[in-house]
Amino acid sequence: MAQNHHQRRAADAVAARMAHLEWNNSQLVAVARVDAGTVGDFLNGKRWPKIGTQGKIEKALSWPLGMLRAIAAGAAVPDPADPEGNGTKAEESDDVRFRRPAGLDSAQWTRIRERAESYLAWQVEQELGPR
Repeated sequence: MAQNHHQRRAADAVAARMAHLEWNNSQLVAVARVDAGTVGDFLNGKRWPKIGTQGKIEKALSWPLGMLRAIAAGAAVPDPADPEGNGTKAEESDDVRFRRPAGLDSAQWTRIRERAESYLAWQVEQELGPR
């Protein structure tokens, strides 16, 4: 069944979040582990995904569970750059952006990101040489 206006808002919010992450449909399908046809039909307004699929999509996008249904019920659309409403701003265009893969808990993600940032800082120091 085709989506109503509010469900279309939810699909548009997913598309905006995907654009922020620089994802295409295939990347969402891979991370969320959902059917490609379902994602395509959802984003094109042809049908509304089942509740289990909604949860997988929300998790892949780092949204709280129930966000799609909340948007479809008239709730505010989350900022694509701040899906959890933490008040963080989108990073500058010349900054490195990190994507948290599905399946990592907060402690794992924090540890990996800190190591990556430390390594990048070291690489910059090596390039710049002694000062």
